Amino acid sequence: MSFFDGARSLLKWRMARAMILPAANYLACKQGRGVRGLFYDQGVWIHETDQGYFAYPHPYIRLNLGDFDAFTRTVFFRAYLPEDGDVIVDVGAGAGEETLTFSRAVGDRGRVISVEAHPRTFRCLEKLVQYNRLKNVVPVHRAISQPACRVLRIEDSSRYLGNRTSASSGLAVTATTLDELMEELQVHRINFLKMNIEGAERSAILGMTRTLERTETVCICCHDFLADASHDDKLRTRNAVTQFLQEHGFNLIHQADEGLPPYVRDQVWASNPRLALSTAG
Repeated sequence: MSFFDGARSLLKWRMARAMILPAANYLACKQGRGVRGLFYDQGVWIHETDQGYFAYPHPYIRLNLGDFDAFTRTVFFRAYLPEDGDVIVDVGAGAGEETLTFSRAVGDRGRVISVEAHPRTFRCLEKLVQYNRLKNVVPVHRAISQPACRVLRIEDSSRYLGNRTSASSGLAVTATTLDELMEELQVHRINFLKMNIEGAERSAILGMTRTLERTETVCICCHDFLADASHDDKLRTRNAVTQFLQEHGFNLIHQADEGLPPYVRDQVWASNPRLALSTAG
């Protein structure tokens, strides 16, 4: 493509965006689902809502953004109740919907480490942090994997929440272990560790043994329900994660799962009895 062809394509895109924006704003506000307005910032669509700002690679007209806070509290505060000053590590933060709730829950004295691998999704996470002025959030662009893995590749489909890592195809992303990242960021105590990385948890747990020693409560989102649907046993991780946590001294937290969606039923929750005792003492 020549310089002039590139400039022409860019001009066409800007003109199209200028036409899309008023229509998207009108439709989003008309839906009555919490969206006050839309605007575009450096490749990211910013959604201004009653709950704050959300950022996505595309404008979402019918998505009920006002429900995210209640959803996060229902799904991730079931066996962990945040307190002011807590430290939360959010691995697989996506575009930051849960990060926003986590940040507000731990207060100004708290800290949230939000880790996302996909470059485009990470830009959305950064914009969410920027526009909501989340000074207690540290966004990190890395893939979390097993020791000795320095580069992974991640799918680049429009399913921003469903892109998976692999060793062979997709966008190249710097990889690290969770142990290495926590030491780099000097995180010495973790009140809650949430991990949701689309099946890559099987590799990630191999590089987080030291992190577990300083973690009170863990929620690892496994994806056996996707394995059932796709017949891809690489996504069947619940037994491996459960065994790993038990071998490292964690107590499983059993909860009633009747009526819950499959992606919630496949979460593995566990607590560190050693840290619970030290806190009690």
